[in-house]
Amino acid sequence: MHWLPEPRLREVYRELATVLRPGAVFLNGDHLSVDDTSPALGRLERAVHERQEARRFESGRPEDWRQWWEAIAADPALAEAEMLRAERSEAAAHNGSESGELSTHTAALRDAGFGEIGTLWQRGHDRLLCAIRL
Repeated sequence: MHWLPEPRLREVYRELATVLRPGAVFLNGDHLSVDDTSPALGRLERAVHERQEARRFESGRPEDWRQWWEAIAADPALAEAEMLRAERSEAAAHNGSESGELSTHTAALRDAGFGEIGTLWQRGHDRLLCAIRL
């Protein structure tokens, strides 16, 4: 959900709050940084992530999200499907982490009616965010 613009993210969380009962748990596994509130910790998160990536992909990284979609768009056999995707999908406009800050998600969840919000698991900037519906 890090690719959603903040207004849309807030809308999704508000809608989610209407379908979850009080006490329900919402989990979001995502890339969420703390750069805006804790820059030193943000640098450490990135360093952990980069080191992990270097170990995992010693012989070179596979294509990333953006490269994968560029390859799809360049394939004539998939051109029509890609055009339909672009017309229908919010993800098609994804150019990076629109709302990739932990503080953005925490504030949006709290405003939507979730109480306790915290990280259950984390490695680098990848984390499992948990929120309990009030």
